[in-house]
Amino acid sequence: MLTSIAIAGLQTYGYHGLFEEERTLGQKFNFDISATLREVRTHLGDNLDCSVRYDAVIDEALQIAGSGRFQTLEALAEMIATGLLRRFAAIDGVTVAVAKFSPPIVHSIEQVRVEVRLQRADLAPDQGETAHASASPQYFGVRDQDTRRGSRCP
Repeated sequence: MLTSIAIAGLQTYGYHGLFEEERTLGQKFNFDISATLREVRTHLGDNLDCSVRYDAVIDEALQIAGSGRFQTLEALAEMIATGLLRRFAAIDGVTVAVAKFSPPIVHSIEQVRVEVRLQRADLAPDQGETAHASASPQYFGVRDQDTRRGSRCP
């Protein structure tokens, strides 16, 4: 059985963008995260080892987003996707969309948005060492039980 989780409309304030004003004044960002979990036979055992805690995924994404200042939304989305895959062993693939509502564009638009899709198999073993210089390296190490696959998961 394939299972996915979706977190839509996660909003936070951040300091990302190409221009210094964006990185100084900040602006509102919106995140949509969709994760495909590793295949299981059933969820009827009601076992959290077969899934991930949504609040932990949200906390991790927000910690990564606040760990540095990115010039591009693409780099921010990739950093979050990589961090989620490294933190949660139950996640096999993840899509992270990042939007900002006040881009410095002369035309009237509602928002700009990028989307990054990453599979666990796409991660290089040393990908964490080449991460964005302003991001915290803690997101690429092994942390707590979320990184271990439970033996009770069918």
